[in-house]
Amino acid sequence: MVPIKDRLPKFKDMGLSYFTLRFRNELEAEFLDDHFKKSIYQVRVSFFLVIFMYGFFGLLDLNLASEVRNLMWLIRFSVIVPIGLLVLITSFSTEFKKYHDYTMSLTLILFSIGILLMMIIAPKPLDFTYYAILMVTFIFVYTFIGIRFLAASITGLIILLAYCLTSHFFLETPAADIAKNNFIFFSTNIIGMFASYSMEFYSRRDFYIAKILESNQHEMLKLNEELEDRIKQQTAELVEINKGLIKEIAFREKVEKELLSSNTKLNKLLNDTVSGLVSAIEYRDPYTAGHQRRVTQLAVAIAEELHLTEDQRDCIRIAAMIHDIGKINIPVEILSKPGYINKYELELMQIHPQAGYDILKDIDFPWPIAETVLQHHERLDGSGYPNGLKGDEILEEAAVILVADVVEAMSSHRPYRPSMGIQKAIEELQKNQGILYNKEIVQACLKLFKEDNFKFN
Repeated sequence: MVPIKDRLPKFKDMGLSYFTLRFRNELEAEFLDDHFKKSIYQVRVSFFLVIFMYGFFGLLDLNLASEVRNLMWLIRFSVIVPIGLLVLITSFSTEFKKYHDYTMSLTLILFSIGILLMMIIAPKPLDFTYYAILMVTFIFVYTFIGIRFLAASITGLIILLAYCLTSHFFLETPAADIAKNNFIFFSTNIIGMFASYSMEFYSRRDFYIAKILESNQHEMLKLNEELEDRIKQQTAELVEINKGLIKEIAFREKVEKELLSSNTKLNKLLNDTVSGLVSAIEYRDPYTAGHQRRVTQLAVAIAEELHLTEDQRDCIRIAAMIHDIGKINIPVEILSKPGYINKYELELMQIHPQAGYDILKDIDFPWPIAETVLQHHERLDGSGYPNGLKGDEILEEAAVILVADVVEAMSSHRPYRPSMGIQKAIEELQKNQGILYNKEIVQACLKLFKEDNFKFN
């Protein structure tokens, strides 16, 4: 699985050539095929617009003498426009993809030569409109018709060279005017080259990221299948362990020494099993790897600050370590989805406390683990989920985990947003203490950060 970095991939990461923007591996052929499929519709529409405008600009020739006008229209409508339509038609053939850049480049060079011929034919002094049309051609070369950077740059420079030769040898344009026009045309080319380079780079980067995500998604789906089998096996083992615990407790009065040894082993097994569940959840949701452990760290620290009983601290420690076990039932595509989460996906995310409760309810923990997991998203004012509990209806253990979960979630990166930082989390607690969160628990949490310099491991 390719790791997703905090920063966007650069040239070296993607294996791109700085000059040609080509991938240095097998991705080049895949990119060309993908880019052609995604851009061909826009290319056809844009090219049709080029042909239409080329013909429409024939209206500019109406004020010319008839013999000149007829010669102009001969170039426009008997040569250039038909060739453009022929190229547009051939774009629907299966072979067009191989020769797209060459075909479009040659066609636009031909279009430009047609404009230059009309500049030669037109009476002097020339109307600046013909120069403006040539500038529009540069814009189309670099942007709308899908020619990649290198081919577009060569095409633009050839057209610029053709203009220089035409101006000097045929139009006998003064050197000062050629220099002025070249300054404008050359500037247009530089801007166009930069735009073309940027568009192709971002297109290639988006393709590269999509390929990584696609590859990782396949691997994650495979891991998900394996993890589901492991969870079923571990759940069955937990049920058997629970039965064994009941027998051991009933036998405690009879063999105290053996019970002490058995309890030690069972506690270790319980901790190992919980750790295994935590690892399983994290493997399935790599974006929140370590989330449950950090929530546990903060929740236990808050419990100690509040001087809760040993049983409450143990309950908080175990429940916090597996509070998101219900996410096993949520599709991995939603767990790792970047960007906006829609209403349907949010509703699916919000079933994880109930799903966690259903997994844990039949396990005979010595503490209310299942109930604590079920309530860890309930809020004082009843705005939480899944049951909208209020005030004292919420277990104190669940209220502690809620505060720790809010701080860790806001201060960590998520697929759909970057980290907001500890300070934002502290401001959220201060703003909503006594409204959404238990005020005494919030005060204990704030003391940890402000006075005890608490930090996540």
